[in-house]
Parts: sequence; structure tokens; C-alpha cells
Amino acid sequence: MTIADQSGRREARTRNAARLSIRFGKRATLDASVTTAGMLSAGALVSAILLSTAAVVAAAGRTGARRALAAPDRDAGD
Repeated sequence: MTIADQSGRREARTRNAARLSIRFGKRATLDASVTTAGMLSAGALVSAILLSTAAVVAAAGRTGARRALAAPDRDAGD
């Protein structure tokens, strides 16, 4: 069994990233770069927000159907 000596070999790291450049008119420019980890964290954040708003809307719908908006006015019949 032979073990290859890789001590002199430089590790070539490639960085997976997406780059975006948007230009608005002549002066305004927006440059952005996102890595794979950034895309995963943004996706997790969006998923959590959508799931939490769905739960809030469902809970508000159930509570609103059972509860009256205002108590009946008892003095109006006089």
C-alpha cells in the first residue's frame, strides 16, 4: 500500500456563488453576490415566514368565527 504525498499540492477551492448586477439609469448600480450557504439560509427564512403567517391566519380565522364583534346593546329596546 502506498500513500501519496500531497503536502506540496495546493488545495484548489472553488467558491460556488451567484453574482447579479443591475443598473438603474446612468448612475445607480446594484451589485450582489450570494453563496450556496446564503441561498440555503434565505430559503429557510422564507419558508419559516410563510409557515408562520399561515398559522397566524388560520388561528385568526378560527377565533373570529366564534367571537362576536360587539356585545348586544340592551338599552336600545326602550
